[in-house]
Amino acid sequence: MDKSTDDEFASRNYPVNENMHAQRLEWRMQAVGNYLLFALVILALLGVFSDGVLSETTQTSPGGALTVEYQRMIRAQSDERYILRVQGEPDQPVSVTFSGDFMDSVDIQTLSPPPQTSHTSLHGMTLTWPATPDGRHAVWIMAQPQAAGYLTFSVTVDGKPGVTLRQWSWP
Repeated sequence: MDKSTDDEFASRNYPVNENMHAQRLEWRMQAVGNYLLFALVILALLGVFSDGVLSETTQTSPGGALTVEYQRMIRAQSDERYILRVQGEPDQPVSVTFSGDFMDSVDIQTLSPPPQTSHTSLHGMTLTWPATPDGRHAVWIMAQPQAAGYLTFSVTVDGKPGVTLRQWSWP
């Protein structure tokens, strides 16, 4: 028995009720859903939702005294790393000031090396490290965002122009 290809895509009532127009619509929706899921997985692997190539960034201050490595996309209640590379004056202590959403929205878990002194204000924090012969310092901060949302904060060194960090915290 020879069936034409057109018969396979025609609606029929026997042996079961089939509406081929609705079936083809469902197939299209499944294909679109598969593409969306595939795109979502690729975006997640690239770092749109947390650590990854699209999320990693580095900011350097105009004078080059401060470089901050961080993630643009972070997760609330998970540890996030900030690496600060500071070039201060030789044989002079260096002070790093955080202001903006950092103190209000982030909980510092670890700070290495520990600062010699620290001072806090209403929406900021200043950390001071002792002098080094070449004025270089590297600081590692592990912090935990407390809520989801957009975070903006500034980091400055010794009152000089610094960097403004912008992050999105996913729930």
